Amino acid sequence: MSRSVKESEQTKRKILVAAKNEFAEKGFNGARMSSIATKAGVNQALLHYHFESKENLYQNIFHMGLGDDIREMTTKIEDELKSWNAPPEKELAAMLYLLCTGHIATHDDELNRIIAREIADGQQYFHDFARIYMFPRIALLEEFIKTGIKSGVFEISNPLLFAISIISFTADYVHGEKVIKGTEWYNQLYRDKKKILYNHLLETTLKALTPAGRIIPAPELSKKEISILDSFVNKITELFQNQINPGDIR
Repeated sequence: MSRSVKESEQTKRKILVAAKNEFAEKGFNGARMSSIATKAGVNQALLHYHFESKENLYQNIFHMGLGDDIREMTTKIEDELKSWNAPPEKELAAMLYLLCTGHIATHDDELNRIIAREIADGQQYFHDFARIYMFPRIALLEEFIKTGIKSGVFEISNPLLFAISIISFTADYVHGEKVIKGTEWYNQLYRDKKKILYNHLLETTLKALTPAGRIIPAPELSKKEISILDSFVNKITELFQNQINPGDIR
């Protein structure tokens, strides 16, 4: 990559970081391109050179070039877990571990505020974001649940809805930490949040999926398996941080 191209990419990233902050604080209607330019340390002509309109800039906040990378990462995760030749409950445990650690590692208050506003205002741009980033995770979790159903290990009438409920709870737990902080419940719920969330999801999910009259012991992930899963989480975290990191605003 030439120096000029690299500098152009860095400028675009600074603008996106500033825009994320502006849209999170003021919403789409309240955000101003002049304010974004000031926060990014660029003039408005340069801002409009990279992003011709506020709508275009707003859309880029949701995409950030993550789509293809996330889809590729999802495929790699699926291939890795299938290569373990593990029983369905072990594959499920690995998926739950990835969900917990991934959500916690990539939590972004500003982006979540933008998404909340977007949903409240009609979801004009959120649908594409959900399709690119969220749906692959739901589909992958659903597939592992279906595999367990076919093998007779799991039993659930609507695996897709169940997968959505798992991911929704995980997101709500991570997003809700600020609400609980400072209350008498905080230590009980968030003292070791990755461990607490993972153990809760594993316990409740296995109980919900276990056919009547049967017992599925909670599987244990080995140190090697956890290391492999952590490497995926680290790569996903790097994708987010390399694209839009609030720390880039000086």
